[in-house]
Amino acid sequence: MWWLAEELRDRRIPVQYPQLPSPSAPVRDAWREVALGELEMLTEGDGERIVIAHSLGTVLWRHLEAVGAAPLVARVLLVAPPVMDPPPPGLEAWAFADEPAPPWRSPATLLAREADPYRREPLDTVASAWGLPCIVLPGPGHLNPDDGHGPWAAMLEWALAGDARWRLGEGARSLDA
Repeated sequence: MWWLAEELRDRRIPVQYPQLPSPSAPVRDAWREVALGELEMLTEGDGERIVIAHSLGTVLWRHLEAVGAAPLVARVLLVAPPVMDPPPPGLEAWAFADEPAPPWRSPATLLAREADPYRREPLDTVASAWGLPCIVLPGPGHLNPDDGHGPWAAMLEWALAGDARWRLGEGARSLDA
């Protein structure tokens, strides 16, 4: 997502792109502290605030929403949420397996491929459990550079306007929660 942050900065749009510590061995409190600090920096401006979270960052945002720590933002895009059953080491405290979806204070949408190596469940099952609408893109992948995804016009469109043509091929579909 570096390309997106740079594209927005080139347009003079304030961007925070948190570098979460120990990404392969997350520590809840450390991640939460970094995320909240970065979000606080965004509250200092006058413009629209949006959040785009990817993979484990989606779980972090869900946690922040669930505990009431997430600030109100214009919209949230949760990209490629992973499976949390069992939760990865370090994220046991973020597991929501038997809990109802948190009350979402800001409008949020899930976006992912039909199949993802980090998610066994269909995206519509995850979206239903989280109480959110979703956009399902055809084919497999985690929507990251390892899967061949780089700069993506639809992500920039969504960041700028809240709407985008998400197709990475035919067959994209939207589902309401």
